[in-house]
Amino acid sequence: MAINNDTLLAILGFAFLVAIVIGVLVSQANHRAQKLRNEQIQKLRLQQKRLNNLLNLLPAGYLSTELRDFIYQALQQNIKSQIMLSKINKELLQSELDQATEAREKASNNPPPEKSIRLTEEQVGLFRSLLKSLYQFIRRNYETGRLNKEHAEKIILQVEIKLVETAVEFFAGAAKELNNTKRYRQAQSAYQQALDAISSSAHAEQFHQQEVKIRSELNNMLDQWNKTKEENAKATANTLEDNVDSFVDDDWKKKQEYD
Repeated sequence: MAINNDTLLAILGFAFLVAIVIGVLVSQANHRAQKLRNEQIQKLRLQQKRLNNLLNLLPAGYLSTELRDFIYQALQQNIKSQIMLSKINKELLQSELDQATEAREKASNNPPPEKSIRLTEEQVGLFRSLLKSLYQFIRRNYETGRLNKEHAEKIILQVEIKLVETAVEFFAGAAKELNNTKRYRQAQSAYQQALDAISSSAHAEQFHQQEVKIRSELNNMLDQWNKTKEENAKATANTLEDNVDSFVDDDWKKKQEYD
């Protein structure tokens, strides 16, 4: 059956139109895929920055060996994901991955000892902010199935305890300094903030010894404060008595002079 020219042109025109539509759809799909890829890379870069901040800003020995190793592991996986997604900077990313791997091995072979660190108020704010970002990172990875429940709960527990520990040590340390300089009212407030940090925690039982010690220091401070107030009151009374005696003596002398 012969096809006339009009029919052939119609078929060709339709085919051309279909090809254009398919091309547009493919282009849009590629654009969306590229946009999604770029967004994923941006998120990974931001995550990488936060992980590096945890490793570089927190002092050696502040985090447990297990927590620090978890962060290095997360950093390695982050960079590997970037290498898979990125079409450029692959050599730079590979170099960063090699550095992270070397640093992890070094920290694993020579872990810094855990120790109590006296922090300033600014450091406490910064470190607690970093720990909270780590907490959210772990929860997101657990909720998306990247971490098994047992491992995630173990790491989350360590972070939660470290958050409380940081607050307690800061307030208790500040209270001691205030007590040493006899600023008793401020010291009492700092001791109470340390106790509140423990009582408001879901892991208060793990801080029982610290709580007993802080309460003992608080009670000793209150005894010293009361003793100081009594001594000051007695000294004020004695001064007033001396002034009255002096006034009476002066008044008596004046009367004698007039007589």
